Amino acid sequence: MKSTILRLFAVLSVASAGTLLLAQYGPRGGPYRPEAVSALVDRVHEDLNRGYSAWHLRDGDRDRLTHAEHQLRNFANDWGHGKFDKGDLDDSIAAIQHVLDNNHLNGRERDDLWRDVQSLRQMREAYDRHEIGYR
Repeated sequence: MKSTILRLFAVLSVASAGTLLLAQYGPRGGPYRPEAVSALVDRVHEDLNRGYSAWHLRDGDRDRLTHAEHQLRNFANDWGHGKFDKGDLDDSIAAIQHVLDNNHLNGRERDDLWRDVQSLRQMREAYDRHEIGYR
């Protein structure tokens, strides 16, 4: 009897851990799994690199974007370990948005970066709605 209760407890514990993991990252294959977030950060990195070559940015804006990219990488690394660092995410979004708002950027590079910021905002909104990042 005691052995059966222990086995039942073990099964329930494993099932609960799986449910908590699902709650942390959202549904399997969803847009906020660690690998998907890393892919988004990689896309932002690629879009920024294309933008650097197409735009003539002031040093301050270039520094802002480099800092935003660094914060996004930190965010993705933390998220991969189950920590949603909204400060890193918010600061990255704000830095990229500042450059988009205060420069006369144009072309595909600007559109791609705008799409990236929208994707990052959607992730932040999912966190605010408790769809991801809670245990």
